[in-house]
Order: sequence, then structure tokens, then C-alpha cells
Amino acid sequence: MNGYRHELKAEIESFLYHEARLVDAYRFDEWLELFADDARYWMPVVETLEGETDSNPVQGEWAVMEEGKAFLAKRLERIKSGMAYAELPRSRTRRVIGNVLVEGEGDELTVHSNFILFQGRRDKDGDFFVGRREDRLRRAGNGWLIAERKVFLDHRVLPRAVSVFM
Repeated sequence: MNGYRHELKAEIESFLYHEARLVDAYRFDEWLELFADDARYWMPVVETLEGETDSNPVQGEWAVMEEGKAFLAKRLERIKSGMAYAELPRSRTRRVIGNVLVEGEGDELTVHSNFILFQGRRDKDGDFFVGRREDRLRRAGNGWLIAERKVFLDHRVLPRAVSVFM
């Protein structure tokens, strides 16, 4: 890996770690600012076909989430208002982002990463979500914005309803 690619990868990893810290700390307004105005947040239903070992996203009709930035903003307002039943009380989350791979050059990059997300509610044991993400990042000024996030969960049966961001 040449010096430029190493610096770029370090810059992107820092961006992803900062983003994770914001959402885990409930700093939702700052987190939302990391998304482009035309951003798409998509978590497709994943289908495992008989005899195959890999997962194939079912595109089109079925999605756990498919939202733009404006809808994300409305969801965050509901959470902050205390009117989002699925988040009363608010979840405690902690996530680990790893295996970051940066593809492309210039002002738009494709970034692959894996994640493990802990979600705790009330005084009960928590649940873990495990998966991978494919982000399209767009350069904006001196930083980056998330233009698209695709989240692929490794679960065949979710441990709970998805009320948190991956």
C-alpha cells in the first residue's frame, strides 16, 4: 500500500470511528450531519438460498430499512422526543467497526467494513447485531459525507426489532 493509500485508509477509518462514537453517545444531530442531503440508508432483507453459503440481498420489495436523510431526521426527532416506543428507555449501544477496505479514488469512495453492535435495554441482558456495511462516501470540503449506506446483517433471525442504527 503506497503512502497516499495508507493515509486515505487512515482518514476513512477515523471518519467511521468518529461516526460510531457520535451515534453511541446519542449525539444524533452531529451524526446526521455526516450524511449527504441525498443520502440513502438501506438495510435489505437477506435471503440464504438452499445449498449456498453466502447471503444474497433481496432487492426491491423487501427491506428492514430504506430511508433518506429527511426520514432519518424524522426518526431521530421521535427518539429525542420520547415518543418512539421501541426506544423507551433509550438503548445503550456500543459498536466495533473493523476490516475496513477502501476502494476507489477521488471524490467518491466505496468503503466496506464489518461491525458488531451491542444493544442493551433496561436491566436485561443485551443483544448483538453482526454484519457488514458498504458505504459510498463523498468528499465534502475537508471531510467526507455518507452518500449511501447498505447494511447486511448476518442474522437469519433477528434477536430483536431493529430500532438502532448500524
